Amino acid sequence: MNDKMFKQTRFRLTLLFASLIVVFFVLFTSASYMIVSSLIMTKQRQQAIDLAEEKYMEHKFELLNWYYKNADDDDTDESISAHHSSMPFFYYVITRDGEVIKGEESFPEIRENILHRIHGWRPGNKDVRYETVTIGNEKIWFLLSGKQVLIKKIYIGTIYTGINITEQVYIVKVLTGVLCVMSIVFIGLSVVLGYYMSGRAMVPIANAFKRQKEFVADASHELRTPLSILQSSIEVIESEEKGKLGEFSLQVLDDMKDELKRMTKLTNDLLWLARSDSNAITLTKEWFPLFPVVNELIRKCRPLAEQKQIRFTVHMQEDIMVYGDKERIIQLMFILLDNSVKYNNENGQVSIKVERNRKNVMIEIKDTGIGIPIEHQKYIFERFYRVDPSRSQRQQGYGIGLSIAKWIVDAHGGTIVTIQPHHKVS
Repeated sequence: MNDKMFKQTRFRLTLLFASLIVVFFVLFTSASYMIVSSLIMTKQRQQAIDLAEEKYMEHKFELLNWYYKNADDDDTDESISAHHSSMPFFYYVITRDGEVIKGEESFPEIRENILHRIHGWRPGNKDVRYETVTIGNEKIWFLLSGKQVLIKKIYIGTIYTGINITEQVYIVKVLTGVLCVMSIVFIGLSVVLGYYMSGRAMVPIANAFKRQKEFVADASHELRTPLSILQSSIEVIESEEKGKLGEFSLQVLDDMKDELKRMTKLTNDLLWLARSDSNAITLTKEWFPLFPVVNELIRKCRPLAEQKQIRFTVHMQEDIMVYGDKERIIQLMFILLDNSVKYNNENGQVSIKVERNRKNVMIEIKDTGIGIPIEHQKYIFERFYRVDPSRSQRQQGYGIGLSIAKWIVDAHGGTIVTIQPHHKVS
């Protein structure tokens, strides 16, 4: 489970599980809040409407008497009775001229504020509205309703009612806070549980992967011996019997040599990957000049390049020194140059540019080939991934080289990226 790939997979599984839990708790908290608040508010609305209906039946005749008698101003504010603040409601009987002729209230000090807010409001049937009033440092919530008094379709006044719903609002807020805190706690527990369960789930996968790596390593190691024997046997036949063989036999012999080279390279690459997975490869770092390495690699790639008439151009200073494992750096650059030649066009060009940027060295290898489509670029460093399998088969590729290149770069603490249509290493 120390493998980087499994750690990343475990992290992704944990993140996915935690994300689903977060979504669930957000939906649960939202639904709980909406249901509880809807039930409470529905009951409060009905209470406010019922209170308005009750006060309408009790006091509508007072407005009728005022209308018929054209009452004096003496019947306005003096008829309002003040009650204790624990009273859960208030009401005002107000004429069409804005005169208060009757009322009861919980907080006399908010009367002017309330009268100002309901001024001009003519509530319809079952019409309600929410208002908040601050007394000192305390905020009080009211649910207002009312009924108009009409005579022969003539508006003569309104009976306004209000219910103190501060306690219910407080309950809803406390409940919401408790739900949020519980959600956060359970989300945290879910992350821990998800990390634990993903680790348990990865154990059989990791064991299977480990057995697969061991099999690849063992198989690659065992194949090297018969491949070496075949190589020696072919060399013996070629040296001793070449003059006795016909043209067809010689062609078969050449084909055998080519296939043997392919098999040897594939075996070595698989063995190398298996060792890298097991952290069995150690880097021997040293300072060495890069310019001779580039020239030597170009010389090795030139025979294939000449077949396609591909030109090399080099842009670098001869005194650039690199600190790293020389053999691995050579392997890295050979993989990139070999790909640039193999997948290049006829009469193409391969450009090698090396620059020193403070403590880092940037190597850019650019070719004139068809390039790699953008949608494939994020996958090309995966093992056995091939953009075009048919093209890779023609070029004798197995999709291993770039994964080896990436391992070498990562092991040196660098980065490798594909920028259409070339590779850049730093």
